[in-house]
Amino acid sequence: ISQNEKESSEIVKNKTKFNPKNYLNARLGSGESSKKLKIRLLPFSPEGGSPFHKVFIHTVRVNKEGGQGWRTFVCPTHNHKGDKCPFCETSEQAKQLRLRTDNEVEKKKYGDIEFMNRAKEAWIVRCIERDHEEDGVKFWLFNASRKKDGVYDKIINLFNERWEEAKAAGKTYNIFDLNNGKDLTINLSKDSNNKTVTQITDSSFMTPLSDNYEQAKAWIEDPKKWEEVYTVKPYDYMAIVVQGGIPIFDKEQNKYVDKAELDERNEKEKEIEIKENLTEQKRDFTQFVEQKIEPQASTATAPKPQMFVDEDDLPF
Repeated sequence: ISQNEKESSEIVKNKTKFNPKNYLNARLGSGESSKKLKIRLLPFSPEGGSPFHKVFIHTVRVNKEGGQGWRTFVCPTHNHKGDKCPFCETSEQAKQLRLRTDNEVEKKKYGDIEFMNRAKEAWIVRCIERDHEEDGVKFWLFNASRKKDGVYDKIINLFNERWEEAKAAGKTYNIFDLNNGKDLTINLSKDSNNKTVTQITDSSFMTPLSDNYEQAKAWIEDPKKWEEVYTVKPYDYMAIVVQGGIPIFDKEQNKYVDKAELDERNEKEKEIEIKENLTEQKRDFTQFVEQKIEPQASTATAPKPQMFVDEDDLPF
């Protein structure tokens, strides 16, 4: 309840430059078959409370240079960071078209578009990566699971198990406690279908966030906000992505445009420039005049002919 009451309706501009150290890399890279990470969750707010913050995202397949890939976009409307979202608009349009048609093929097509562009729930946490504490506070975004088997559900299950164990012993225990909580170990691996499997366990022993009070305080009060790390893209940027284009910023128009359109415009401007710079050929070099050289009377006494070299004849 308190999380929902604190939702802001202001548009937050990007104040933090992109830095890979701001993100927990909880993915398997190319050639990796497994990975282990140890983290400690922080309160999502310096004032304390839950370590989890719910957000709404759009995860879509996009075109990019070199092929296709998946991208995640923060939804401006569902997160109260703006009043328009091209993904949500596309999803709603597809929904209306699906409801109006009786053609099953078209229903399927519009239904797929509707689902693909729909805003989906996700969670963000702040954490410290134990093997890289020097990086400071990191953010970790992961999808919510309707099947209740996602990262959030696995962590909450651990919390509930330890809570119930303590309760049965007449005590109260919270694995998220800053002074006597537990680190979490994330194990990533590939299954038989080459999909990433995430397993999460808690440490056997209780430990403080840090043995250094000032360090722990600095981590808790770190000023980075999630909106600065996972920024909301401009409307014109996302609108190009929805249409299958590649957004690129055009300085002349001071806005994002489709790369294909910009390339086409630049090519036309180049052709015009070439035509404007062409000059007429004033000399006709297609006709050559054969020069006759008169024989010298005597090479012994006659002066040597003076040689003139045209610079255009130099062999370079």
